[in-house]
Amino acid sequence: MLMSLTLSVKSNEPVDIWSIENKEEKKTIEDTLDNDVQQSINNLTNSKEDEIAIEQDTIEINKKIVGLYDPSDNGFMMNMWKNSDPKKVFNLSNKINKMKLSDDAKSIYTKLLLTNTYSPVIPEDEKIFFDIKSEWLMKYKDVELIEDYVFKNIDIIPNEKLIKFIVDELLAENKNKQACEILDKIKINFNNNYLKNFNIYCLTFLKKKEEAILSYDLEKESGYKDPFFEKKLSYLFEYTDEELSTSDKDLLSLHLSYLTNKKFVYVPSEKTTKLYWRYLSSNNLLGSINDVNLEDDEEVFLLEKATHDQNYDENELFNLYKRFQFSIDQLLNVESEHQKLSKIKSRALLYQGILLTNNANDKIKLCETLKNSFIQDNISLAFNKELKTILKQYELEDLSSELTNFYEVYTDANKKNNKIKYNNKILHQSKLVKYFSDETISKKKIEKDLNNFLKKVKKSKKNFLVTKDIILIEAMVSDGINVSEEFKYLYTLDDNSMPTDIQILINDDETGMAILRLIEIIGEDNIKDLGSETLYFVINALNQMDIDPIRNEILYNILPLRA
Repeated sequence: MLMSLTLSVKSNEPVDIWSIENKEEKKTIEDTLDNDVQQSINNLTNSKEDEIAIEQDTIEINKKIVGLYDPSDNGFMMNMWKNSDPKKVFNLSNKINKMKLSDDAKSIYTKLLLTNTYSPVIPEDEKIFFDIKSEWLMKYKDVELIEDYVFKNIDIIPNEKLIKFIVDELLAENKNKQACEILDKIKINFNNNYLKNFNIYCLTFLKKKEEAILSYDLEKESGYKDPFFEKKLSYLFEYTDEELSTSDKDLLSLHLSYLTNKKFVYVPSEKTTKLYWRYLSSNNLLGSINDVNLEDDEEVFLLEKATHDQNYDENELFNLYKRFQFSIDQLLNVESEHQKLSKIKSRALLYQGILLTNNANDKIKLCETLKNSFIQDNISLAFNKELKTILKQYELEDLSSELTNFYEVYTDANKKNNKIKYNNKILHQSKLVKYFSDETISKKKIEKDLNNFLKKVKKSKKNFLVTKDIILIEAMVSDGINVSEEFKYLYTLDDNSMPTDIQILINDDETGMAILRLIEIIGEDNIKDLGSETLYFVINALNQMDIDPIRNEILYNILPLRA
């Protein structure tokens, strides 16, 4: 002990070794206490960090995953929305939902929205996120797709809005059994009163009367009232012989009105929804064309508009036109006489003129005039199937040059088939394009063929690379295909034309938002019709985000020549 103490005291000073020992012992105790306190603090800190980590993990676990497609199917990620502000996602999605998208943009948007991804944590944001998906599905009315989406996610989110949409769509097409079978499979307690009523009606339709009565009694006990539905239910339960009250407050009410009243008549108006028109048409409730007042232009126009909306049979409309009476002079001089009539009678005269004319050019010229009349009144689709039927009777060679464009547009004669014609003299039309559709092709072979092609380009003064060639090369390079350094100058662009905001989104790992911006830019255009600059940055963006499945699908459709 003295040996160790001499290091800290002077030799000529008296030393109270006990005092020193007491101080040392006190210091040791203090140090021990300090260590214990520090350890406790550390434990609390670690515990808090663990709690935070557990809480974060719990948040991830509790995030609802709602969708239809596996993320890897299209090159997406489960957390592709994680870095994005939900409000910005919602605003852009709402904007896109209001656009009339091309088939290409629609396909990408559907894949994006219906991919299984984490939803926002905040309940309000989560609801809007799901509503965006629902609004998109309802806009394009693919009942089978909606049904798949609903059933796959029914345990996570009831989607009552989509369920109502499905059963209404099926009821409008007179597919009552299919609608009821869907409700029968769902087996959930609906909060929506309309679905409650529909479900009880379906139980009676499926001959499950006892279940229907029990379900109805339970709803009554809970305080639910609907006098009109109760009257109709009384008829369906065979408590009353007939129930004559009618209502069109919703499609089920309209259907029950028809179902319980043998003398049911419903006259549609300009305000009648497309859904109701379809219901009336599919149930043969629109009446006979013989009952239409030909002198009432509004009544005839209503049928023309319904035909345009595909709620009235086109054949019926043109049979109606045959009922109009015209003089011999009018039928012999259709081109001049139709201009003197109202629009309705003018169209009827033009159609009768088409039927009476045998000359190919005269017939197609009248078709063009009639089509333009429909277009001017914003009902162009009313003359669609019949037009194609007439045009198919002739070949392009039968017509004068002034009618060839009209013929090509409405017969799709200018559309190419899907057979690919390879041209190995042009890079983006060569067999190298197969790389984007065939996963079995060896990368080494592609690499060799690509470098050999670029070698020929370098040696030849006549050959050069166009934008589509560069797009092909950069996509391959993005996938790890090696291109010799000596050829890189051939496909290097000074400006990649990428919009700054999209590049920032990509850099910030906001994949979902970046794809939304690409969809917005594509908009109504088919991808093959995009300018080379736009096409370049779209593919460049997909390369950077490693979204290869969608990129490959695009490239295989736009690069090769189709004969």
